[in-house]
Amino acid sequence: MNKYTWTLIGAVIVAGISLATWAGAINQGDKEALNAYKKMEQARNQGNEPLSKLSSNVTLSDFSIQGAVLPEADKIRKYNDTNMQGLLSSTDEKLSFIMEGDEVKGIVIATDTEPIMAGGEKSGPELFDLYENMKNTLGEDVNITYFSYAGGFIFVATDREGEESLWLDRRASTFFRTSFAQATQI
Repeated sequence: MNKYTWTLIGAVIVAGISLATWAGAINQGDKEALNAYKKMEQARNQGNEPLSKLSSNVTLSDFSIQGAVLPEADKIRKYNDTNMQGLLSSTDEKLSFIMEGDEVKGIVIATDTEPIMAGGEKSGPELFDLYENMKNTLGEDVNITYFSYAGGFIFVATDREGEESLWLDRRASTFFRTSFAQATQI
């Protein structure tokens, strides 16, 4: 083989190693948050060995929901459009669900490289049901973004026609003093 062939093989190997390293770092935040959740569950159930084994079987959902933030209050007051997506700024955070088989155990919020939060044993199933309700109502190709507000979660769902709807979890609906049943879709 000539030196060009060896150079090409070397470049392919270096590119492959770089790509594998980059792909591993992409989900590092999710992995760290899930591992923290597993350790927390094992510590919580330390005296009950069958329960502590359960926490080793949890995985993350095969999808995540993109995070966003609201701007400062003065920008909100000056906003002159009806489109909520135009008001939000995307973040590198995403929300995933902690799953044990088909059962939702909680949520993970993380960036590609940093864990932010893991837990939500009560809110995880509620948020997953809300997510499923959005998908069932608006279709599988709905675009969903979330932001947190007053300790709750608000989802902005945009269907394929570009129509937006807001979906609030129980805590956010309580803050806005609407009934939960009415507030799931605004």
